[in-house]
Amino acid sequence: MFILLFILTVSLFVVASAAGIYSLHSDEVRHYRRAKTLFYVSTGTFMLLGLVRIVHIANTTPAAFSIWAYFYMLDLLLILLLIYLGYSRWKNQWKPFFALAVPFITLILIISIPFLGSARKMTVDMSQRLLPVHVVIAALGELLFFFSFAGSVLYLVMEGQLRKKRSMKFIYRLPTLETIENFNRWSILRAFVFLSLGLALGIFMACVVYRSPFLGTPKEIVLYASWLVLLLLFYLRYSGRLSPRRMNQVNVAVFVLFMFFLIFTNIYITRGFHSFQ
Repeated sequence: MFILLFILTVSLFVVASAAGIYSLHSDEVRHYRRAKTLFYVSTGTFMLLGLVRIVHIANTTPAAFSIWAYFYMLDLLLILLLIYLGYSRWKNQWKPFFALAVPFITLILIISIPFLGSARKMTVDMSQRLLPVHVVIAALGELLFFFSFAGSVLYLVMEGQLRKKRSMKFIYRLPTLETIENFNRWSILRAFVFLSLGLALGIFMACVVYRSPFLGTPKEIVLYASWLVLLLLFYLRYSGRLSPRRMNQVNVAVFVLFMFFLIFTNIYITRGFHSFQ
């Protein structure tokens, strides 16, 4: 049942992704409504998929957090953040972010396929109640960083179209450059705050359990380096030392590297406080 439900969920998200991109291109209300309906139907099957998996895990390995569940959690938080944006101050700009976020959700699901039957897991020490909080907060920071990446992509597309004076009808469907820049600053600030808080909680737990804030594991080194890079990106965004175009190009490049190291540390590195063994 789980495999069939997973295939159905991925298929629905693929269709919802295509519908979202097409609705942005066509700018017809009926296509946009169809894309939103497909997204919420996909979300419904996604939630059911998680429930089925939780029941299975609870019956086999109590208090275990599998590597596939990590990808599921990323998608779940991304879906919730996307829905939140639809009711926030950015609701008028939700359509283009929807068109970028749903394919990313689909991509994460596809990446998780090789780990559906993986025995690798993180056994959660229930005495460390801050561990789930640490994981969720850090993941929120990562996903808010994704939205700054999405905003940078939109900025570069919009700026390129304006410079070349192409497809003015398409340009009018996107937010203004100023609005996109405001959103980018909003998202990068929150990404930095959440990642910093997640890292601080991780250091605190390491001190409690291992009596040391730093164990020298490869995963820790990658996480600290990623935080420093994000700090630099945050500084450059708010200091205005780079032109908006160059800043958004840097943001896109840094996010791609960030996601590579994020996936690398959770898939290939098995040493660390909460690695998947």
